[in-house]
Amino acid sequence: MKKELKASYTLEASLLFPFILAVIVLIIYGSFFIHDRAVLDIAAYEAALRGSEVTDPDGDIFSKVRDTGNRETEGRLLATKNVSMDVRVDSKAVSVVYTGDFTIPRGVILVPGMNMKGTEIKVEGKSARDDPAGFIRECRMVEARLSDPEESEGSHDTGRKR
Repeated sequence: MKKELKASYTLEASLLFPFILAVIVLIIYGSFFIHDRAVLDIAAYEAALRGSEVTDPDGDIFSKVRDTGNRETEGRLLATKNVSMDVRVDSKAVSVVYTGDFTIPRGVILVPGMNMKGTEIKVEGKSARDDPAGFIRECRMVEARLSDPEESEGSHDTGRKR
């Protein structure tokens, strides 16, 4: 007795496999997007933090921030191109903004009419500029007042006897 095989399985598989393949590829590129965004986020925060550590008025904050940012992103991005860094420094904070183009290659997307320009990744890292020596001085002053309130009051006397 000879078994007859129907061609419906072949037809179903030929329709199903491209869809499964597209889903797998989109999951992979979604992972690339998340990875590149995390790398840029960490690089922006690290660069801002290193820039906020420069307390010398003659110190070049911009070069420190750019060197740190370049070191953090060099060779680590998977699919993001045209990455630019914008650095803003004021008296209270250092802000670093990364922007880049995340593109998916043309042969990957099988859906006609889908935009191939990609997505822009934009992340910002910010760090406050503090004076470490001034902060330590303030902490010691508060600690002295909390440990012995009478002694700290006496240290601020004007010299008059009570």
